[in-house]
Amino acid sequence: MVLGVLTLISGGLFIYKTIYGFNFYDTDPPEIPGHIGEQAVLVFSKTNAFRHGEAIEASQSAFQQMADENGWTLFSTENGAVFNPEQLGQFDVVVWNNVSGKVLSPEQRQVFRDWLEQGGAYVGIHAAGDFSHQWGWYEQQVIGSRYSHHTMWPQIQEGNLTLERDKKNLELSDGLPELWTRTEEWYVFYENPRDHGFSILYKINGNEIDPDGTIPILARDKDWGMGPDHPVAWYRTMGNSRIFYTSMGHQGSAFEEPYFLRMLENAIRWAGRFDRNS
Repeated sequence: MVLGVLTLISGGLFIYKTIYGFNFYDTDPPEIPGHIGEQAVLVFSKTNAFRHGEAIEASQSAFQQMADENGWTLFSTENGAVFNPEQLGQFDVVVWNNVSGKVLSPEQRQVFRDWLEQGGAYVGIHAAGDFSHQWGWYEQQVIGSRYSHHTMWPQIQEGNLTLERDKKNLELSDGLPELWTRTEEWYVFYENPRDHGFSILYKINGNEIDPDGTIPILARDKDWGMGPDHPVAWYRTMGNSRIFYTSMGHQGSAFEEPYFLRMLENAIRWAGRFDRNS
């Protein structure tokens, strides 16, 4: 009896954390080198909801290698207090690296919004687009669609990606294949970001996967998908700002995939307007 009650409580806490998070806000900013340098990238990996620990850990060395090869300055932190005008203003691009939950205080949210709307650049990965953030502006303007669920039966499935090459923006598709097969925990969204002014880099045919995310008692009516036009990486400009998001990146092994890393490299370079020959 006691074991059953404890199991229900722990399960309920897990679901609550996944959806809403146990939110705390950092107040003391991290120490940043005095001169951050040009072409500066902030990799932010804080999680107040579900933590993709394996992916976050694997990403750190991948991003550092990427920065070293391109001559970028990289600073990684899980401290949300970095979102203050003085420190955030030193960076050209912010990567939300599987960030989940309400990770920023109201003041920090406003700093990030002001920075982005005034010409900043954002790259978001996987959980950065889930439903745990509880921030209408971010969901609408940055992600461009409302998250519903992810594949569950099975959770990790093979999908065939199709590239949508934009002749006006060849930076993002540089070095990427027209067709690409990989496994992922595929996210399902209520709307197609295409309908909200976003351009699509990669999509899958949602009819070729099992999009069912229903979990008995806990998550009902999740047995639907996005159909044949199911975007998995998209982007937009917002004034002078540039935004890129991919719903891929659940597994640590993603950060060992050459095409996945090339896509993120292209996204950071495009978002930050970095010279490829730097």
